[in-house]
Amino acid sequence: MPPYISLIIPAHNEENYLRPTLHSIKNQAYQDFEVIVVANGCTDKTEEIIKKRENGKVKLLTLPVANVSRARNYGASKAEGELLLFLDADTQLAPDALQKMNEQFTVEHAVATTTVKPDEQKLSFSAAMAFKSFRLRNGLYKGCSGALLCRRADFDAVNGYDPELIMLEHRKLILKLLEKGKYCCVDAPSITSMRRLKSWGVGRVTLFWIQQWLRDKVGQLPGNDYEKVR
Repeated sequence: MPPYISLIIPAHNEENYLRPTLHSIKNQAYQDFEVIVVANGCTDKTEEIIKKRENGKVKLLTLPVANVSRARNYGASKAEGELLLFLDADTQLAPDALQKMNEQFTVEHAVATTTVKPDEQKLSFSAAMAFKSFRLRNGLYKGCSGALLCRRADFDAVNGYDPELIMLEHRKLILKLLEKGKYCCVDAPSITSMRRLKSWGVGRVTLFWIQQWLRDKVGQLPGNDYEKVR
């Protein structure tokens, strides 16, 4: 039988983050899943790391050019699960995350994310992620923690991610999926990397996302200054 959940992980030069992400998936209480890692435009050891872990549950796909939205769409096209979980390569799942998704993502929901915690317990990081979780949990902003869940049928019906977007791509997909059902924030915190906050600083990151939020509100495309941080 095909797995119930397909986890799709786009990975561009993620050799420093991918191992703990895959380890967190391996240790899930709920085991009816497959993992599809889409290495896109990699020049480091990302593909080597995945190849060592390939088995009946973990698969490697490759694309020659780095594009996170195209990678997610490609992974979804090869997925067998009824549910699709798009997971960032630097985001670890709580051990009961898949179990809680299976329990809390009901027929009335079309899209879900999780609460979020930082991978480093620094006060500014913890405060930033607590505020983000508060907004997600209360539906003040229907966004993504680094893990986004939907049904494959709904994903296909809205034509997936916009392949031209590398920023706010989750938000655009969520808005399309909300036409199919409700939004849900699963109470199982994902642990995500603070590499951008460490590189840019909390103030710059906050200002940057306020600017993108305003662009989104007035119907403008996201800016193109989202530099990669590895």
